[in-house]
Amino acid sequence: MISRRPWFAVMTSKDANRPGSRWVRLDAASLGKVVVRPITSEGWLSLAAFVVVWVAATLVIWMWGFRSGAFSLAFAILATVLVAGIVIASFIRLIVVRMTALPPQS
Repeated sequence: MISRRPWFAVMTSKDANRPGSRWVRLDAASLGKVVVRPITSEGWLSLAAFVVVWVAATLVIWMWGFRSGAFSLAFAILATVLVAGIVIASFIRLIVVRMTALPPQS
């Protein structure tokens, strides 16, 4: 099996205030909070690509589809929601595949 280099550091609320976590919580409840940080250039590039794809897809739907009359208002809204869901789910999947967590506290 090929060892993959992680692109993202994922920290949960249980990792807050740990030495080396770079996430300091000051008297704030953060139940269920998850922080994802790109830690390599590939992580930053994938984040930039996520933003570009999301914006480009939305612009295509509204500028080409709706403005030209090919899409109705209801279909353009539905298409925007569906495309956003697909793009966000794909990015979350990429994070899950390429993430690392802080080592266990000893």
